[in-house]
Amino acid sequence: MNNLIVVMGVSGCGKSTIGNSLSQKMKIPFIDADDFHPKANIEKMSRGEALTDKDRLPWLQALNAELKSRGKSDGAILACSALKEEYRRILSDNITTIQWVFLEGSFDLIKKRIETRSNHFMDATLLQSQFDTLEIPNYGIKVNCEKSPEDITNEIIREMQKSAFGIFGIGVMGKSLALNMLDKGVSVSVYNRNEGVEKEMVENFLKETDNNNAAGFTELKDFVQSLQTPRKILLMVKAGNVVDVVIDNIVPFLEEGDILIDGGNSHYKDTERRVNSLKNKQIHFVGLGVSGGEEGALKGPSLMPGGSEEGYNCVASYLNLIAAKDENGNPCCNYIGPNGAGHFVKMVHNGIEYADMQLLAELYALLSVTKSYEEISGIFSKWNEGELSSYLLEITAKILQEKEGNSNLLDLILDKAGNKGTGSWSSVSALELGVPTTMKTAAVYARYTSSFKETRVKLSKDVRSSEINDEMNIDLLERAYDFARTINLQQGLQLIQSASEEYNWNLNLSEICRIWSSGCIIKSEKIKAFSEILKAGNNLFESKEILESLHENETAMPYVIDYALKTRISIPCFYEAYNYWVAMTTEQSSANMIQAQRDFFGAHKFQRVDAEQDKMFHHNWS
Repeated sequence: MNNLIVVMGVSGCGKSTIGNSLSQKMKIPFIDADDFHPKANIEKMSRGEALTDKDRLPWLQALNAELKSRGKSDGAILACSALKEEYRRILSDNITTIQWVFLEGSFDLIKKRIETRSNHFMDATLLQSQFDTLEIPNYGIKVNCEKSPEDITNEIIREMQKSAFGIFGIGVMGKSLALNMLDKGVSVSVYNRNEGVEKEMVENFLKETDNNNAAGFTELKDFVQSLQTPRKILLMVKAGNVVDVVIDNIVPFLEEGDILIDGGNSHYKDTERRVNSLKNKQIHFVGLGVSGGEEGALKGPSLMPGGSEEGYNCVASYLNLIAAKDENGNPCCNYIGPNGAGHFVKMVHNGIEYADMQLLAELYALLSVTKSYEEISGIFSKWNEGELSSYLLEITAKILQEKEGNSNLLDLILDKAGNKGTGSWSSVSALELGVPTTMKTAAVYARYTSSFKETRVKLSKDVRSSEINDEMNIDLLERAYDFARTINLQQGLQLIQSASEEYNWNLNLSEICRIWSSGCIIKSEKIKAFSEILKAGNNLFESKEILESLHENETAMPYVIDYALKTRISIPCFYEAYNYWVAMTTEQSSANMIQAQRDFFGAHKFQRVDAEQDKMFHHNWS
């Protein structure tokens, strides 16, 4: 159970009575919010005047400070009206484990109660203003105050004995997220089927965790019924049709207002379909992008939630609790946007990740011509101490040092790269939206090419190897790497911005970069810097600082490309970064020839430089 409980509702609903009853049964101290009102507030209410938000602010802030203090000791049960969501946010500021209890009842019933009580500064004349102000929460435990205090107290305790959060699927990521929540004091129910290779997974999880806040189930109905309402269930299953099957199986056990969260790498269009389908059943669906791998899930991932905003608001405190924290201590999690926005941003994140990984693989290939793995690792480690610092650069330096016996482990790994589809999804979406994400596509094709191992081996025997062993200029290579990474992020962010405009998502690129600044695979110092730059606009190319950096580093690109050509090393991502930059900074392109060709063979028409841009022309070429 949580050790901070707020019993809320309008005056006269029985908050103090129930609070005291819970305090006696649960052995947790009781405090009454009315005791914290400033004298001016009490005098105002005694005159029959309603309090304003300005009046309530110092009162709510004092209660928040009291709850924080009590949370570090024996906990507390607070009786407080907390009528508006804004008030509840102030009460719970920087507190993530409050259990809310809402006592609801009819106006007439509560009015009669108020009229019969004495020696209280709040009288019945102010009740209507409280009902007018009341914003019923879509979370927490709700109990009808018409019941007896004993029945209400027992019902609340029974409900609090249920788990606050449910996780469906305890594979590597689901298990790590469950452990993360349990470590933060959240009670968690987990579910997994009990057959095949997954047999006894739940039993083994409970043995390993040995946590009183953990409950495990292999029957779906029991799992759902073990959760507090509205139920909050995170689905950690493989993307695709499996998600639809799970939804179809679990929905019959759900109630209106429950929240399903898809934490897999689902396609954003599937997420949009599921959001709309479940909305018709009054069930909230949240598409949650999760980045950080197994370690991130356990210690703090970067989270990108989208879909139902109301559903997100119900689970935000839990997601913020387990998320990584940025350099200012804020959770790397925030509502991205409606429908499939969260999964779209995660998809683009993965596309950026593909290109970042490929760039590092290309650096490794270039440097391997003349340097040992230990020397390359040293170069990467040095770069990682400055503005080029990133998680991927850090782990690549470590990979180069890994040994198995007397061999470098890297030399024992087959050069056939796998992929799970999200990188190619990013490229397909870019084609659909007309956005040139050439580096991501090049990275995807590099993985595809690597899979033709047998063909590559056969063809390589008929091609003369390069004999050039010139030393690479490390300073120029560092500048080229800086250049290419900037272009990669520009292309990804441009794709997100185009989707935002196409689908009316109103995405915040600066906030997205902040969410990516910690906990995720592409976290880096560069992304932190870009988060600040993008506060002024949604295009990195509008930043004078970025343009000056690209202009300065551009001169290193021909050197690197020339070195790769001479040594016969494939560097598709470096090349596409340079090609994109040249194309985007060329005033007169060759597209006029393309338009002439299209008009010649297909009469597709063209625009003229000496006419209005919306006017089209056809020429009789024959």
